[in-house]
Amino acid sequence: MNEKTIHNCIVVGAGASGLFFGASPFHLSGGVILEGNSQPGRKLLMSGSGQCNITHAGSIKDFVSCYNSSRIRSCLFKYNNDHLRDFLRKNGVDTIIREDGKVFPKSMKADDILQMLLHRCERNGFRILTSHKVTKITKSDSGLWSVICGNRRFTGKNLIIACGGCSYPSTGSDGSIFEILRRDLKLEITELRPALVPVAVKDYPYGELSGISFPDASVRILDGDTGVCRDKTCGPVLLTHRDFSGPAVLNTSKNARIGDLLEINYAGRSGDYIHSELSRARHGSSRTMASDISSVTGFPMRFCKSLESRFGNSVNKICDAICKEKFTITCGPGFKKAMATSGGVSLNELNLKTFESKTLEGLFIIGETCDIDGITGGYNLQFAYSSAFASAEYIASD
Repeated sequence: MNEKTIHNCIVVGAGASGLFFGASPFHLSGGVILEGNSQPGRKLLMSGSGQCNITHAGSIKDFVSCYNSSRIRSCLFKYNNDHLRDFLRKNGVDTIIREDGKVFPKSMKADDILQMLLHRCERNGFRILTSHKVTKITKSDSGLWSVICGNRRFTGKNLIIACGGCSYPSTGSDGSIFEILRRDLKLEITELRPALVPVAVKDYPYGELSGISFPDASVRILDGDTGVCRDKTCGPVLLTHRDFSGPAVLNTSKNARIGDLLEINYAGRSGDYIHSELSRARHGSSRTMASDISSVTGFPMRFCKSLESRFGNSVNKICDAICKEKFTITCGPGFKKAMATSGGVSLNELNLKTFESKTLEGLFIIGETCDIDGITGGYNLQFAYSSAFASAEYIASD
């Protein structure tokens, strides 16, 4: 069944970037938002464990280094984190800044942001059609776009792809759009890999210590064959029942391969320093090794007892475990647990001030469908907002 209406905008995907586009204050003359899932915004509702870490409060100048490419500087600066918070405030969603700089809705409820976006989309004349999964895209000789969902065809002047990536496929972002973009539109798609995902290792020893975290740790991913460092970062590391997590692990996970080594320095201090301090604490000490480890490092006693149980009273072995413990990565980080996708539509395909295709007029790629991924902390939702508003402003001004 073909719709007779020629829409100004057809948006594919009712996730964060698609809803930000439809909710923008620019005069877009409405349109239709096609969502393959049974409800819009499912992944948005999951973000920040349901609390929605919408952006970060740091200087926008520091944001650029938090992504895999600095080429998005223009849209980030124009539609920055202050702009996003102001947009939310003007629409009834106040925000708060946590001690670590992460920004959340004051209510700590992702649904408040989702409901506001849905209301604005409706007010702006956008219909959201759920359970409409796109199967084919074409462009006519007259320049109009056709999008086919099952037995329905939608026609429009501008096509905005906002499908997300491959992470959390149960929410609808299953990555199927990339094959359609490659097949129907001949777009270049870079390698798709899970990002911001816990890392599983061989002989993980901390299953009983789930919940313990190390705020000042450092992490390296080492090539399993050569030992060359693939990636490194500093920040919190979290022990879970099955694997390593926390920002430092999540932010390096996209560069992890099966057989590589995960090296962790739980203290974030040099091995020489920890060895010197622990040796001094042990000299003439009548306390247990675990007690001395805790006094030197400030680590939780449960973790210190675990080290003592595994390595006895050997200062050398315990210092190695604290400052350069290595594990073999056994499980490739999967999309089911990934918070984001590394890879997507190549940035070379796009005008990064408007996110319009360089070769296909009226085609826009925004949000996680682009080959852009940020570290944990609200950066990916910020890019969803910035890219959506950049494209919406350009379409409205045409």
